[in-house]
Amino acid sequence: MSEHRINPRIGSSWLIAATAFVALAAWPLVSGVITGSAASADPVMRLTPAPVKPDYQYRDSNVAFLESRYKKNAQDMLVPRMLSGEYLQRYRERGDVGDVLRARAAAQTSLAVMPRDNMAGDMALASADLALHRFREARTLIEDARHVQPDNKDFALSEASVDLELGDYAGARSLINANIGKGSGAEDVIVARFDEITGHVADARTRLDHAMHFSDSLYDMPAERRAWYHFRSGELAYLAGDNARAIADERDALAIFPSDVFALNALARFELAQQDYREAEDSAKRAAALLPSPETLGILADAQTALGEASDAAASRAQIEAEEKIGNEQHVNDRLIAMYLADHGYRPADAYAIARRELQVRDDVYAEDTLAWCAARAGQWDVARAAAAKALRFDTEDPRLHYHAGVIAEHFGDRTEAVRQYTRALALNPHFAAAGADDARARLIRLAAR
Repeated sequence: MSEHRINPRIGSSWLIAATAFVALAAWPLVSGVITGSAASADPVMRLTPAPVKPDYQYRDSNVAFLESRYKKNAQDMLVPRMLSGEYLQRYRERGDVGDVLRARAAAQTSLAVMPRDNMAGDMALASADLALHRFREARTLIEDARHVQPDNKDFALSEASVDLELGDYAGARSLINANIGKGSGAEDVIVARFDEITGHVADARTRLDHAMHFSDSLYDMPAERRAWYHFRSGELAYLAGDNARAIADERDALAIFPSDVFALNALARFELAQQDYREAEDSAKRAAALLPSPETLGILADAQTALGEASDAAASRAQIEAEEKIGNEQHVNDRLIAMYLADHGYRPADAYAIARRELQVRDDVYAEDTLAWCAARAGQWDVARAAAAKALRFDTEDPRLHYHAGVIAEHFGDRTEAVRQYTRALALNPHFAAAGADDARARLIRLAAR
Protein backbone atom coordinates (compact mmCIF):
# COMPACT_ATOMS: atom_id res chain seq x y z
CA MET A 1 0.00 0.00 0.00
CA SER A 2 1.52 3.32 -1.03
CA GLU A 3 1.33 6.29 1.26
CA HIS A 4 1.39 10.00 0.83
CA ARG A 5 3.46 13.11 1.06
CA ILE A 6 3.56 14.86 4.35
CA ASN A 7 3.01 18.25 5.85
CA PRO A 8 5.14 21.34 4.82
CA ARG A 9 6.50 21.50 8.36
CA ILE A 10 8.34 18.14 8.12
CA GLY A 11 12.04 17.96 8.84
CA SER A 12 12.97 16.35 5.55
CA SER A 13 12.02 19.44 3.57
CA TRP A 14 14.60 21.49 5.49
CA LEU A 15 17.45 19.10 4.85
CA ILE A 16 16.46 18.62 1.21
CA ALA A 17 16.11 22.34 0.61
CA ALA A 18 19.35 23.13 2.37
CA THR A 19 21.40 20.58 0.47
CA ALA A 20 19.82 21.39 -2.89
CA PHE A 21 22.32 24.23 -3.26
CA VAL A 22 25.35 21.97 -3.17
CA ALA A 23 27.22 21.38 -6.45
CA LEU A 24 24.90 23.58 -8.53
CA ALA A 25 26.17 26.43 -10.66
CA ALA A 26 24.40 29.77 -10.73
CA TRP A 27 22.82 31.17 -13.87
CA PRO A 28 24.66 34.25 -15.19
CA LEU A 29 24.19 37.60 -13.49
CA VAL A 30 21.83 40.20 -14.86
CA SER A 31 23.71 42.71 -16.94
CA GLY A 32 23.68 46.24 -15.66
CA VAL A 33 22.73 47.52 -12.20
CA ILE A 34 19.39 46.70 -10.64
CA THR A 35 17.80 49.49 -8.68
CA GLY A 36 17.29 49.22 -4.95
CA SER A 37 19.93 49.35 -2.25
CA ALA A 38 19.47 45.72 -1.15
CA ALA A 39 19.63 44.42 -4.71
CA SER A 40 22.72 46.45 -5.64
CA ALA A 41 24.52 45.55 -2.42
CA ASP A 42 23.91 41.81 -2.67
CA PRO A 43 25.03 40.03 -5.84
CA VAL A 44 22.56 37.19 -5.24
CA MET A 45 19.68 39.62 -5.56
CA ARG A 46 21.05 40.61 -8.97
CA LEU A 47 20.80 37.09 -10.37
CA THR A 48 18.39 36.63 -13.23
CA PRO A 49 15.98 33.65 -13.17
CA ALA A 50 17.05 30.68 -15.25
CA PRO A 51 14.61 28.86 -17.50
CA VAL A 52 12.66 26.23 -15.58
CA LYS A 53 13.96 22.72 -16.23
CA PRO A 54 10.96 20.33 -16.53
CA ASP A 55 12.91 17.45 -15.02
CA TYR A 56 9.78 15.95 -13.45
CA GLN A 57 8.61 14.93 -16.93
CA TYR A 58 11.50 12.48 -17.18
CA ARG A 59 11.43 11.09 -13.64
CA ASP A 60 9.86 7.76 -14.51
CA SER A 61 12.28 7.13 -17.37
CA ASN A 62 15.23 8.02 -15.12
CA VAL A 63 13.97 5.60 -12.48
CA ALA A 64 13.36 2.85 -15.05
CA PHE A 65 16.85 3.26 -16.51
CA LEU A 66 18.52 2.95 -13.11
CA GLU A 67 16.25 0.11 -12.01
CA SER A 68 17.30 -1.85 -15.11
CA ARG A 69 20.90 -1.66 -13.88
CA TYR A 70 20.21 -2.03 -10.15
CA LYS A 71 22.03 -4.98 -8.53
CA LYS A 72 23.49 -6.12 -11.86
CA ASN A 73 26.94 -5.65 -10.36
CA ALA A 74 27.36 -6.74 -6.74
CA GLN A 75 30.22 -4.27 -6.28
CA ASP A 76 28.35 -1.27 -7.68
CA MET A 77 27.59 1.37 -5.05
CA LEU A 78 26.93 4.22 -7.51
CA VAL A 79 23.74 3.03 -9.27
CA PRO A 80 21.91 2.26 -5.99
CA ARG A 81 22.88 5.69 -4.66
CA MET A 82 21.67 7.45 -7.81
CA LEU A 83 18.46 5.40 -7.79
CA SER A 84 17.85 6.39 -4.17
CA GLY A 85 18.09 10.04 -5.18
CA GLU A 86 15.61 9.56 -8.02
CA TYR A 87 13.15 7.77 -5.75
CA LEU A 88 13.39 10.59 -3.20
CA GLN A 89 12.83 13.24 -5.83
CA ARG A 90 9.83 11.37 -7.22
CA TYR A 91 8.45 11.17 -3.69
CA ARG A 92 8.77 14.93 -3.32
CA GLU A 93 6.97 15.38 -6.62
CA ARG A 94 4.15 12.86 -6.11
CA GLY A 95 4.00 11.95 -2.45
CA ASP A 96 4.10 8.15 -2.58
CA VAL A 97 5.82 7.04 0.64
CA GLY A 98 6.52 3.77 -1.12
CA ASP A 99 9.19 5.70 -3.02
CA VAL A 100 10.79 6.67 0.30
CA LEU A 101 10.95 3.05 1.37
CA ARG A 102 12.49 2.14 -1.98
CA ALA A 103 14.97 5.02 -1.63
CA ARG A 104 15.95 3.82 1.82
CA ALA A 105 16.55 0.27 0.59
CA ALA A 106 18.65 1.51 -2.34
CA ALA A 107 20.73 3.73 -0.06
CA GLN A 108 21.34 0.78 2.26
CA THR A 109 22.46 -1.28 -0.74
CA SER A 110 24.98 1.41 -1.66
CA LEU A 111 26.25 1.56 1.91
CA ALA A 112 26.50 -2.23 2.12
CA VAL A 113 28.85 -2.17 -0.89
CA MET A 114 30.83 0.82 0.38
CA PRO A 115 30.21 1.38 4.10
CA ARG A 116 33.04 3.90 4.59
CA ASP A 117 33.57 7.27 2.87
CA ASN A 118 30.18 7.03 1.14
CA MET A 119 28.85 10.41 2.20
CA ALA A 120 26.28 10.59 -0.57
CA GLY A 121 24.91 7.21 0.50
CA ASP A 122 24.73 8.38 4.12
CA MET A 123 22.87 11.54 3.11
CA ALA A 124 20.44 9.58 0.92
CA LEU A 125 19.65 7.33 3.87
CA ALA A 126 19.32 10.36 6.16
CA SER A 127 16.90 12.04 3.74
CA ALA A 128 14.76 8.89 3.62
CA ASP A 129 14.75 8.68 7.41
CA LEU A 130 13.68 12.30 7.66
CA ALA A 131 10.78 11.72 5.27
CA LEU A 132 9.69 8.83 7.49
CA HIS A 133 10.01 11.02 10.60
CA ARG A 134 12.93 9.00 11.90
CA PHE A 135 14.58 12.19 13.01
CA ARG A 136 16.96 10.73 15.57
CA GLU A 137 18.25 8.10 13.16
CA ALA A 138 18.82 10.80 10.55
CA ARG A 139 20.63 12.99 13.05
CA THR A 140 22.99 10.13 13.92
CA LEU A 141 23.87 9.69 10.23
CA ILE A 142 24.54 13.40 9.83
CA GLU A 143 26.65 13.47 13.01
CA ASP A 144 28.72 10.58 11.65
CA ALA A 145 29.21 12.46 8.38
CA ARG A 146 30.39 15.52 10.33
CA HIS A 147 32.99 13.43 12.13
CA VAL A 148 34.39 12.34 8.78
CA GLN A 149 34.22 15.87 7.30
CA PRO A 150 34.29 18.24 10.29
CA ASP A 151 34.77 21.30 8.09
CA ASN A 152 31.68 20.63 5.97
CA LYS A 153 29.36 23.48 6.96
CA ASP A 154 26.41 22.06 5.07
CA PHE A 155 26.48 18.94 7.24
CA ALA A 156 26.52 21.11 10.37
CA LEU A 157 23.56 23.15 9.14
CA SER A 158 21.70 20.00 8.16
CA GLU A 159 22.16 18.80 11.72
CA ALA A 160 20.75 22.11 12.92
CA SER A 161 17.68 21.59 10.73
CA VAL A 162 17.01 18.25 12.40
CA ASP A 163 17.49 19.85 15.82
CA LEU A 164 14.74 22.32 14.91
CA GLU A 165 12.35 19.43 14.26
CA LEU A 166 13.35 17.69 17.49
CA GLY A 167 12.86 20.89 19.47
CA ASP A 168 16.54 21.19 20.45
CA TYR A 169 16.64 24.91 19.81
CA ALA A 170 19.76 25.52 21.89
CA GLY A 171 21.62 22.90 19.85
CA ALA A 172 20.35 24.40 16.59
CA ARG A 173 21.36 27.91 17.68
CA SER A 174 24.87 26.73 18.57
CA LEU A 175 25.36 25.03 15.21
CA ILE A 176 23.97 27.99 13.30
CA ASN A 177 26.13 30.50 15.15
CA ALA A 178 29.25 28.42 14.51
CA ASN A 179 28.59 27.99 10.80
CA ILE A 180 26.73 31.08 9.61
CA GLY A 181 28.43 33.32 7.10
CA LYS A 182 30.58 30.54 5.69
CA GLY A 183 29.39 30.98 2.13
CA SER A 184 26.92 28.09 2.19
CA GLY A 185 23.63 28.53 0.36
CA ALA A 186 22.04 26.19 2.89
CA GLU A 187 22.24 28.68 5.72
CA ASP A 188 19.46 30.96 4.43
CA VAL A 189 16.94 28.11 4.59
CA ILE A 190 17.94 26.96 8.06
CA VAL A 191 18.28 30.42 9.58
CA ALA A 192 14.94 31.47 8.08
CA ARG A 193 13.26 28.55 9.79
CA PHE A 194 15.00 29.37 13.08
CA ASP A 195 13.91 33.00 12.80
CA GLU A 196 10.34 31.94 12.00
CA ILE A 197 10.11 29.71 15.08
CA THR A 198 11.72 32.22 17.42
CA GLY A 199 9.39 35.08 16.59
CA HIS A 200 11.20 36.95 13.80
CA VAL A 201 9.10 36.38 10.70
CA ALA A 202 10.28 39.60 9.00
CA ASP A 203 13.89 38.40 9.23
CA ALA A 204 12.84 34.96 8.04
CA ARG A 205 11.17 36.47 4.97
CA THR A 206 14.32 38.39 4.08
CA ARG A 207 16.46 35.28 4.42
CA LEU A 208 14.11 33.11 2.40
CA ASP A 209 13.77 35.73 -0.33
CA HIS A 210 17.55 35.62 -0.68
CA ALA A 211 17.50 31.83 -0.96
CA MET A 212 14.63 31.97 -3.43
CA HIS A 213 16.51 34.35 -5.73
CA PHE A 214 19.50 32.05 -5.70
CA SER A 215 17.36 28.95 -6.32
CA ASP A 216 15.64 30.64 -9.25
CA SER A 217 19.04 31.28 -10.84
CA LEU A 218 19.94 27.57 -10.96
CA TYR A 219 18.95 25.81 -14.16
CA ASP A 220 19.86 22.42 -12.70
CA MET A 221 17.61 22.94 -9.67
CA PRO A 222 14.67 20.49 -9.92
CA ALA A 223 11.45 22.35 -10.70
CA GLU A 224 9.78 20.96 -7.57
CA ARG A 225 12.63 22.17 -5.37
CA ARG A 226 12.59 25.58 -7.04
CA ALA A 227 8.84 25.88 -6.50
CA TRP A 228 9.32 24.97 -2.84
CA TYR A 229 10.94 28.33 -2.10
CA HIS A 230 7.95 30.19 -3.52
CA PHE A 231 5.62 27.97 -1.52
CA ARG A 232 7.53 28.76 1.66
CA SER A 233 7.58 32.45 0.80
CA GLY A 234 3.80 32.27 0.69
CA GLU A 235 3.69 30.53 4.07
CA LEU A 236 5.76 33.30 5.66
CA ALA A 237 3.71 36.02 3.97
CA TYR A 238 0.59 34.43 5.45
CA LEU A 239 2.11 34.46 8.94
CA ALA A 240 2.83 38.16 8.46
CA GLY A 241 -0.80 38.86 7.47
CA ASP A 242 0.07 39.55 3.83
CA ASN A 243 -2.50 37.17 2.36
CA ALA A 244 -2.45 38.75 -1.10
CA ARG A 245 1.30 38.15 -1.37
CA ALA A 246 0.85 34.67 0.06
CA ILE A 247 -1.65 33.76 -2.66
CA ALA A 248 0.59 35.28 -5.35
CA ASP A 249 3.58 33.27 -4.10
CA GLU A 250 1.64 30.01 -4.28
CA ARG A 251 0.57 30.80 -7.82
CA ASP A 252 4.21 31.52 -8.69
CA ALA A 253 5.13 28.10 -7.29
CA LEU A 254 2.47 26.46 -9.46
CA ALA A 255 3.74 28.30 -12.54
CA ILE A 256 7.11 26.63 -11.93
CA PHE A 257 5.79 23.18 -10.97
CA PRO A 258 2.11 22.80 -11.93
CA SER A 259 1.62 19.64 -9.84
CA ASP A 260 2.90 21.20 -6.62
CA VAL A 261 0.45 19.85 -4.07
CA PHE A 262 2.11 21.85 -1.28
CA ALA A 263 1.37 25.10 -3.11
CA LEU A 264 -2.16 24.00 -4.03
CA ASN A 265 -2.88 23.04 -0.44
CA ALA A 266 -1.53 26.35 0.87
CA LEU A 267 -3.48 28.27 -1.76
CA ALA A 268 -6.68 26.50 -0.71
CA ARG A 269 -5.96 27.20 2.95
CA PHE A 270 -5.37 30.91 2.35
CA GLU A 271 -8.49 31.20 0.21
CA LEU A 272 -10.53 29.44 2.88
CA ALA A 273 -9.13 31.78 5.54
CA GLN A 274 -10.36 34.73 3.48
CA GLN A 275 -13.73 32.98 3.12
CA ASP A 276 -13.32 32.73 -0.65
CA TYR A 277 -15.07 29.38 -0.48
CA ARG A 278 -15.51 28.65 -4.17
CA GLU A 279 -11.85 29.35 -4.91
CA ALA A 280 -10.80 27.28 -1.89
CA GLU A 281 -12.95 24.38 -3.06
CA ASP A 282 -11.42 24.48 -6.55
CA SER A 283 -7.85 24.61 -5.24
CA ALA A 284 -8.48 21.87 -2.68
CA LYS A 285 -10.05 19.62 -5.32
CA ARG A 286 -6.98 20.02 -7.51
CA ALA A 287 -4.72 19.22 -4.58
CA ALA A 288 -6.77 16.24 -3.41
CA ALA A 289 -6.76 14.78 -6.93
CA LEU A 290 -2.96 14.70 -6.70
CA LEU A 291 -2.63 13.78 -3.02
CA PRO A 292 -5.65 13.29 -0.73
CA SER A 293 -3.95 14.36 2.50
CA PRO A 294 -6.01 14.92 5.66
CA GLU A 295 -5.34 18.67 5.62
CA THR A 296 -6.39 19.08 1.99
CA LEU A 297 -9.51 16.99 2.45
CA GLY A 298 -10.36 18.98 5.58
CA ILE A 299 -10.08 22.24 3.68
CA LEU A 300 -12.25 20.80 0.92
CA ALA A 301 -14.89 19.63 3.40
CA ASP A 302 -14.96 23.03 5.11
CA ALA A 303 -15.34 24.88 1.80
CA GLN A 304 -18.10 22.51 0.71
CA THR A 305 -19.90 22.95 4.02
CA ALA A 306 -19.75 26.73 3.70
CA LEU A 307 -21.14 26.45 0.17
CA GLY A 308 -24.04 24.30 1.35
CA GLU A 309 -22.76 21.17 -0.39
CA ALA A 310 -23.55 18.87 2.52
CA SER A 311 -23.30 15.52 0.75
CA ASP A 312 -19.97 16.42 -0.87
CA ALA A 313 -18.62 17.60 2.48
CA ALA A 314 -19.67 14.33 4.11
CA ALA A 315 -17.89 12.37 1.37
CA SER A 316 -14.71 14.41 1.89
CA ARG A 317 -14.83 13.81 5.64
CA ALA A 318 -15.31 10.09 5.06
CA GLN A 319 -12.25 10.08 2.83
CA ILE A 320 -10.21 11.62 5.66
CA GLU A 321 -11.08 8.66 7.85
CA ALA A 322 -10.15 6.26 5.07
CA GLU A 323 -6.79 7.99 4.59
CA GLU A 324 -6.18 7.76 8.33
CA LYS A 325 -6.77 4.01 8.30
CA ILE A 326 -4.95 2.96 5.13
CA GLY A 327 -2.55 5.79 4.35
CA ASN A 328 -0.80 6.50 7.64
CA GLU A 329 1.05 3.29 8.42
CA GLN A 330 4.29 5.21 8.93
CA HIS A 331 2.46 7.83 11.05
CA VAL A 332 3.80 10.70 8.94
CA ASN A 333 0.35 12.32 8.92
CA ASP A 334 -0.25 12.16 12.66
CA ARG A 335 -0.04 15.91 13.24
CA LEU A 336 -2.39 16.70 10.37
CA ILE A 337 -4.95 14.16 11.52
CA ALA A 338 -4.82 15.29 15.15
CA MET A 339 -5.27 18.95 14.24
CA TYR A 340 -8.13 18.22 11.85
CA LEU A 341 -9.97 16.25 14.54
CA ALA A 342 -9.34 18.94 17.17
CA ASP A 343 -10.33 21.84 14.91
CA HIS A 344 -13.66 20.19 14.17
CA GLY A 345 -14.38 18.66 17.56
CA TYR A 346 -14.34 15.11 16.20
CA ARG A 347 -13.13 12.14 18.28
CA PRO A 348 -11.35 14.28 20.90
CA ALA A 349 -9.90 11.29 22.77
CA ASP A 350 -8.34 9.96 19.56
CA ALA A 351 -6.95 13.38 18.66
CA TYR A 352 -5.35 13.65 22.10
CA ALA A 353 -3.81 10.17 21.81
CA ILE A 354 -2.40 10.94 18.36
CA ALA A 355 -0.95 14.26 19.59
CA ARG A 356 0.79 12.48 22.45
CA ARG A 357 2.22 9.91 20.05
CA GLU A 358 3.50 12.68 17.79
CA LEU A 359 5.29 14.26 20.73
CA GLN A 360 7.41 11.13 21.10
CA VAL A 361 8.69 11.66 17.56
CA ARG A 362 9.48 15.37 17.71
CA ASP A 363 9.01 17.94 20.44
CA ASP A 364 9.05 21.21 18.53
CA VAL A 365 6.76 24.17 19.20
CA TYR A 366 4.18 22.85 16.73
CA ALA A 367 4.05 19.46 18.44
CA GLU A 368 3.41 21.27 21.73
CA ASP A 369 0.70 23.40 20.10
CA THR A 370 -0.92 20.27 18.66
CA LEU A 371 -0.87 18.67 22.10
CA ALA A 372 -2.28 21.83 23.70
CA TRP A 373 -5.18 22.12 21.26
CA CYS A 374 -6.02 18.41 21.30
CA ALA A 375 -5.76 18.25 25.10
CA ALA A 376 -8.14 21.21 25.40
CA ARG A 377 -10.64 19.54 23.11
CA ALA A 378 -10.38 16.36 25.18
CA GLY A 379 -10.93 18.25 28.44
CA GLN A 380 -7.32 17.78 29.62
CA TRP A 381 -6.99 21.43 30.48
CA ASP A 382 -3.93 21.27 32.76
CA VAL A 383 -2.00 19.45 30.03
CA ALA A 384 -3.27 22.01 27.52
CA ARG A 385 -2.08 24.97 29.58
CA ALA A 386 1.41 23.52 30.10
CA ALA A 387 1.77 22.61 26.42
CA ALA A 388 0.54 26.02 25.24
CA ALA A 389 3.19 27.72 27.38
CA LYS A 390 5.88 25.55 25.75
CA ALA A 391 4.49 26.22 22.29
CA LEU A 392 4.74 29.99 22.78
CA ARG A 393 7.99 30.15 24.71
CA PHE A 394 9.58 32.05 21.82
CA ASP A 395 6.47 34.12 21.03
CA THR A 396 6.32 32.41 17.63
CA GLU A 397 4.49 34.66 15.17
CA ASP A 398 1.87 32.15 14.13
CA PRO A 399 -1.68 33.40 14.82
CA ARG A 400 -3.03 29.88 15.28
CA LEU A 401 -0.75 29.24 18.26
CA HIS A 402 -1.90 32.46 19.92
CA TYR A 403 -5.57 31.72 19.26
CA HIS A 404 -5.25 28.28 20.84
CA ALA A 405 -3.47 29.80 23.85
CA GLY A 406 -6.26 32.37 24.17
CA VAL A 407 -8.98 29.70 24.31
CA ILE A 408 -7.04 27.82 26.98
CA ALA A 409 -6.43 30.97 29.05
CA GLU A 410 -10.11 31.86 28.82
CA HIS A 411 -11.08 28.44 30.15
CA PHE A 412 -9.00 29.12 33.26
CA GLY A 413 -10.64 32.51 33.75
CA ASP A 414 -7.52 34.49 32.86
CA ARG A 415 -9.33 37.26 31.02
CA THR A 416 -6.23 39.46 30.59
CA GLU A 417 -4.18 36.69 29.00
CA ALA A 418 -7.06 35.56 26.80
CA VAL A 419 -7.57 39.09 25.47
CA ARG A 420 -3.84 39.46 24.89
CA GLN A 421 -3.60 36.25 22.91
CA TYR A 422 -6.72 36.85 20.79
CA THR A 423 -5.54 40.38 20.04
CA ARG A 424 -2.08 39.10 19.12
CA ALA A 425 -3.49 36.45 16.78
CA LEU A 426 -5.67 38.96 14.92
CA ALA A 427 -2.87 41.54 14.79
CA LEU A 428 -0.59 39.00 13.09
CA ASN A 429 -3.25 38.07 10.54
CA PRO A 430 -6.91 39.16 10.83
CA HIS A 431 -7.81 36.37 8.39
CA PHE A 432 -5.67 33.56 9.77
CA ALA A 433 -8.53 31.03 9.54
CA ALA A 434 -12.14 31.31 8.45
CA ALA A 435 -13.66 29.96 11.65
CA GLY A 436 -10.78 30.67 14.03
CA ALA A 437 -10.44 34.38 13.23
CA ASP A 438 -14.19 34.95 13.53
CA ASP A 439 -14.24 33.06 16.83
CA ALA A 440 -11.33 35.12 18.17
CA ARG A 441 -13.19 38.33 17.32
CA ALA A 442 -16.40 37.08 18.90
CA ARG A 443 -14.57 36.05 22.06
CA LEU A 444 -12.91 39.46 22.32
CA ILE A 445 -16.31 41.18 22.06
CA ARG A 446 -17.75 38.88 24.70
CA LEU A 447 -14.83 39.41 27.08
CA ALA A 448 -15.02 43.18 26.60
CA ALA A 449 -18.70 43.13 27.59
CA ARG A 450 -18.02 41.47 30.94
